[in-house]
Amino acid sequence: MTGTDEAVDRPLMEVVFDAIDADNELADDAKYLVLAALEGADQLNDQLDGVALLQTRRAAQAVIEKPVGAFLTSIEVAGFRGIGPKSELKLHPAPGITIVSGRNGSGKSSFAEALEFAVTGKSYRWENKAKLWKDTWRNLHESSQCQIRVGLTIEGSEPAVVGVDWSADALLPDNSTWTQIGKAKRSPGTDGLGWKSAIELHRPILSYDEIGGLIEDSPSTLYDALAKLLGLDEIADAEKRLASALKDAKVPRGQAKEALAQLKHIVGESADDRAQSAATLLKKRAPDVDAVQALATGSAPTQSSALSGLRAIVGLAIPLKEQVDTVVVALREAIAGTVDLASDALAIVERRNALLTSALELHADTGTTDCPVCETGTLDDAWAEHARTRMSDEEDKLTLFKKARRDFEDARRAATALIDDLTDATAVDGVELPSLELYQEAVLKVRSAPDEVTELAEHLSATLHAVVESGGLLRHEAAAAIKAREDTWAPIASRLASWVQMEQIAAKTDASVTSLEAAKKWMTSHVIDLRNQRLEPIADQARDIWSELRQESNVDIGAISLEGTNTRRKAVLKGTVDGEPSEALSVMSQGELHALALALFIPRATTPNSPFRFIVFDDPIQAMDPAKIDGFIRVLSMLAKTRQVVVFSHDDRLATAIRQLAVDARLLEVTRETGSKIYVKETLNQATRYVDDVRALVRDEGVPDEVKRRVAPGLFRLAIESAAQQVFYAKEHRAGMGRQDAEQRWAAANKTTNRLKLAVLDDPDGSLGGWLSYRAERGPTLKLANAGTHGEVVTVDAHAVNDLKKMIDGILAS
Repeated sequence: MTGTDEAVDRPLMEVVFDAIDADNELADDAKYLVLAALEGADQLNDQLDGVALLQTRRAAQAVIEKPVGAFLTSIEVAGFRGIGPKSELKLHPAPGITIVSGRNGSGKSSFAEALEFAVTGKSYRWENKAKLWKDTWRNLHESSQCQIRVGLTIEGSEPAVVGVDWSADALLPDNSTWTQIGKAKRSPGTDGLGWKSAIELHRPILSYDEIGGLIEDSPSTLYDALAKLLGLDEIADAEKRLASALKDAKVPRGQAKEALAQLKHIVGESADDRAQSAATLLKKRAPDVDAVQALATGSAPTQSSALSGLRAIVGLAIPLKEQVDTVVVALREAIAGTVDLASDALAIVERRNALLTSALELHADTGTTDCPVCETGTLDDAWAEHARTRMSDEEDKLTLFKKARRDFEDARRAATALIDDLTDATAVDGVELPSLELYQEAVLKVRSAPDEVTELAEHLSATLHAVVESGGLLRHEAAAAIKAREDTWAPIASRLASWVQMEQIAAKTDASVTSLEAAKKWMTSHVIDLRNQRLEPIADQARDIWSELRQESNVDIGAISLEGTNTRRKAVLKGTVDGEPSEALSVMSQGELHALALALFIPRATTPNSPFRFIVFDDPIQAMDPAKIDGFIRVLSMLAKTRQVVVFSHDDRLATAIRQLAVDARLLEVTRETGSKIYVKETLNQATRYVDDVRALVRDEGVPDEVKRRVAPGLFRLAIESAAQQVFYAKEHRAGMGRQDAEQRWAAANKTTNRLKLAVLDDPDGSLGGWLSYRAERGPTLKLANAGTHGEVVTVDAHAVNDLKKMIDGILAS
């Protein structure tokens, strides 16, 4: 029942590593994710982030807990639950059975709960009950001192103590737990014992509430409990981590996909040519992310034709009104300063000046002389002075004329420039510009300038102001159109840019999604094999235990399996009822369900790898009938070969059955007195108790002799029958007889003498003569026991009580 099974006790990480290492089809990235998921959420996140690369066997590198093996030596409790002043339950730290009995409210279960809390840090009963249970853990009669001490013997080390202390006003969680080995310094918690993992895998404390809850709650509850005991919760946790990581890794792609779908709809409904370009890009199976980003940011090599057209209109070179007025005035003034034949006059003046200059030069050379041209005038000094004065005046006039001529040319060029600088404005597809036609007409009118310069000023004055006015309106309309388009495009561009970021992030996580999907798929496909591999030996042992516990049950257990995942997970127990196939859980009685739960959980608590050399049961037989109690005792006897077995029971049935089956066990009794004072003592045999009751009766001087004579024979008879019953049941058990047959034989022998014959002769009709004569006390004692039944007057004294004691001891010894 407790043989080593490598499939169960081998560390799960090693099992998974070997399986994953042998899989040549699974990519290395996925393998590392599986191992990281088994280690924990942080390790999985690190692996996904590239912080840690699992290229080595972490299972081998991990710090392995080395739990110490231990037996219980004592449980000492004060101020906790039903125990007030300090009380100690002493235990033998060795394989064997100890039965701790006590009525409800005696404080018996308080010892068990104290042990559970000290070792595990919690109590199943409190975890699953109303808040009232958690608030009433402190004893009402002793609140100043609240503590637990669990004594242990440690294999290969000195004895140890696990302690839990509470201050006067502390709540249940506000405790100080410590461990002390030998005389060493106390260390916080119980980590020094190495029991952190073992307490889940090899839980050594099983209570009626816990066992009942596992079976009665739901198939998923039983599944979870079995998975935890088998170490399979690590696989379940790893699956959840992978599933969670996969879900998170898929979020960016899902967001990008959803955003893309929305974008396609948005750009499809927009009239903006940039949106249409975006629509073309987004329609592709694999959109060009860089092109979309360039379009969104305005850095695309090809810009929006409509936007370019509008911006060109906004940039039209339209003269200012003041500028037009200045040019027109300047032109008018320049024209006024010139004449139609100004060029010819200028030429005559130049020729005359040239002639006069030559005459003056002649005069300078020859002095006074006749005029060589007209031959009538004289070129004398007076003439020369007059000619020089006249030439100076003509030069001044000529200079003024040249300036006027230059001003005229500048004014004409400025006027021509106004016409030449006018920019054509073209229509923009999809954009309505009301002033466009007016502007175009105004420009045409300006450009139809007259050939006569003298008419140009009036022409410009009449036409350019229309260009200025319509151009200004047109530019305003274009600017408004640009703003409207930008207002419409800006959110689209923002959405495009946002999608680009999403897509870039999704592209990075796509590889992780692929690896996570492969890892999760591998884990899911192998988890069934892994859990069945670890469950099979436990199931075999459970069936063996059930074969003992199922006494007089019509249900037999077949295959045990853990099926499904998540909300569909369940423990499935196949079986037969009177040979007909059925699902066992659905046809079992309350007692059978509890017996089955014990069968399922005892194997893991007693594997050789468990550091707990003890196993503790709290009220395990509440729902058991006598036959199943016998089977349970046989299971305890097998466990006690290698384990310290401690059973807390609220009634005497277990202790009685122990005696009847002649099983070697230490029987203790817990009693409670006023003020939550708890006492533990060795339990007397029931027959011996009756002897003590008779002795107390005889010694009590306050009881009249008449009463003693009437009551004592009945107590004699009860003592004899109790001893005889124990001996008879033990013999029947050793002979292989069933409890029901033994009970029927016992009930059929309805007289004390016949029942005594069953015990010593195995024949209710045999002769007791030889047996009674073998000891002098036997005959008189049996006669006294029967005398009360027939109304005979008897005398009961200390001597008679001593004879009864001897007779009872003789019966029990047989």
